[in-house]
Amino acid sequence: SIPPEYVKQEHSKLDERGIVVDRIDAAKTKQQLQLEAIQRRLQQEQQALIDQQKAADRVLLRTFRSEDDIIMARDGQLRAVDLTILMTQTNIKRIKNSLLEMQQNAAALELSGETPSPDYLAQIDRKRQALKAAYQSIVKREQDKNRIRTAFARDQARFRELKHLSASQSKDGEAGTDKTGGTQERPLNNVFECSGNDSCNSAWSRAKRFLRNHATTPVKMLATNIVMTGPPVDDHDISITISRIRNPDKKGTVIFMDLQCKDSPAGNAFCNSKKITGVKRGFIEALSGRPTSPDKQ
Repeated sequence: SIPPEYVKQEHSKLDERGIVVDRIDAAKTKQQLQLEAIQRRLQQEQQALIDQQKAADRVLLRTFRSEDDIIMARDGQLRAVDLTILMTQTNIKRIKNSLLEMQQNAAALELSGETPSPDYLAQIDRKRQALKAAYQSIVKREQDKNRIRTAFARDQARFRELKHLSASQSKDGEAGTDKTGGTQERPLNNVFECSGNDSCNSAWSRAKRFLRNHATTPVKMLATNIVMTGPPVDDHDISITISRIRNPDKKGTVIFMDLQCKDSPAGNAFCNSKKITGVKRGFIEALSGRPTSPDKQ
């Protein structure tokens, strides 16, 4: 028999002829047992991920028969969001016109020696808050569009893997681009993100300077968190509104720039010109404190 002090060590069993008939492993230490438990847990978690991916793959192949289906579904969702943005932009124009009229009425009262009633001033403030909320909604919708592009890019890439498609077999609109040439995470050239009072205060000061440099209509509203110039009158007028609002998608603040041209054929053409494109592209650079190249002015 084996002495008690050697029982937990690795040893062999012999028959009466001295031939090894069995080998007994050494008893596992507490650390070894813990490591084995960790290994089993990790293997289970890995298998769960594999099962989840297989289930997602089955759903993907049942939902889409081709890459064209994926692109059509993505573009349909983007169009739906764009329609919501268009409706919000129409509402913004209505709010801005109403707000300008109310402010002009209040100014007229003050010039005549009267004081606008507290209720009327409260209405003006509510209009301002409604305008900020509308801008916040547009920022949120644009962020939604980026999420849609990213999700469909991931689906399209996985679909190719499952169907064993090569890059040469890919369809137009690959990697999350839509028919207008957008990318998975299209940066918003009229939305500047910041965090911390000092950083945001500096960016807000630069935003007001940007407005003064590029807007051609006079300032009609100068409030703590929103500055608005008057509506465009001529075909080459530039009206700009900047607002400092809470980031709807994450913590922090965004400074949103809304640029408008006159609603006329010539005004719409001007808004699609290289000059306006350069102004829009220069917004982020201006607020970042980086110098804007001359061709973007």
